[in-house]
Amino acid sequence: MTASVNHGDKSFHIDSASSLPSYKIKSYGAWNISTQFNNLTFENFSDKTKCGKIQRIFKINPFASDNIPVHNFKKTNFINVTDSSVAFLMDPDPGWANLDDCGPFPCTAPSNVVMRFTESSFSG
Repeated sequence: MTASVNHGDKSFHIDSASSLPSYKIKSYGAWNISTQFNNLTFENFSDKTKCGKIQRIFKINPFASDNIPVHNFKKTNFINVTDSSVAFLMDPDPGWANLDDCGPFPCTAPSNVVMRFTESSFSG
């Protein structure tokens, strides 16, 4: 799931049960953030698991309405990865349109995803 950076947080040492799902975002997004991932290898990915479930290497957090930081990947290796298993980038949720947040339009984070790959290799 793509990274997100938000103003709200949880204690580093969580001392109570976390509300589910654990990846739910409950505060607004921080800006001017980027991520760096180095020397990753994704091998033998198809668009379905052996049990028939949908499988993607990259997926947007379904609660990331405000901002998804630029994701920088360096020296990433894709070995025997099908095109359809690489990413799922969703449209903004129409329910995100509210006057207190993004006005009459849904927040557009899913429409502004940037993943930059340098020195990557593709084989198989």
